[in-house]
Amino acid sequence: NREIKGLEALLKTADGLNVVLQKLYSDQEEEIKMYLDPIDMSDDEYVKAWLAQPYISKIIPDTIPVYETDHSERVRSKSELTIANAMGKLNIPYKYECPLRLKNGTVIYPDFTILIVSKRKVVYWEHRGMMDDADYARSAIARTKDYAKSGFYLGDSLFITEETSSTPLGTDEIQAIIAMLV
Repeated sequence: NREIKGLEALLKTADGLNVVLQKLYSDQEEEIKMYLDPIDMSDDEYVKAWLAQPYISKIIPDTIPVYETDHSERVRSKSELTIANAMGKLNIPYKYECPLRLKNGTVIYPDFTILIVSKRKVVYWEHRGMMDDADYARSAIARTKDYAKSGFYLGDSLFITEETSSTPLGTDEIQAIIAMLV
């Protein structure tokens, strides 16, 4: 019992020291940070570095109506606009249509690549907006299987919302998934 209490005290001290070291690193000028290896980045630094990684998203043709998020980002549909704005309001870091190479070599563009900051884990959110179109639905099912073959599973690292013309996506569905991401 004494050893356990001693280890718990050590862990508390180490956690406090880690916070101090993270703040010390974060407070440095960028010129100084170039010469330092952080023991562990603060969440803010981690998010900043993750968002700074460049990528080339899929091109949205001019024939698609313009839907622009609160952060001046163009998306393909009203539902994606609602999803993006809901995540933006909660400061959930995401990338829109960031390329992902699957194990079979295929490159896909998930609608949202999301960073769960507390876990430092990346997950994907696909919105399927035309599930009443048979070809679209077949393609969506095949894509879910491709995700699984690459180790991305529903409810763990892959989240999917769907709608048809008669059953639109509700904000309650969006909020339920967002609750799992924070």
